[in-house]
Amino acid sequence: MASLMSSYVAIRAVASGDAWWAAARRRRDIPPPVVSLLHGRTRIELSSEEADAVLQWAASVDGWANAQPKPLAVHHAGA
Repeated sequence: MASLMSSYVAIRAVASGDAWWAAARRRRDIPPPVVSLLHGRTRIELSSEEADAVLQWAASVDGWANAQPKPLAVHHAGA
């Protein structure tokens, strides 16, 4: 019997980038995974495509370019 392999990407909130987090809170187009992070979750599992969309959005928020480390960290995992 073949087993199904699944993989996911975990996005984690990083305790940095205060300017970015403040700017993100002011946006009206916050992706649902980021809303969860803003409400206290520290880790969200997404598909690679979803994670790419979140990171594209995150890069459009003021403060991303100058934040080190970035406010969102991506971890690739497999099951």
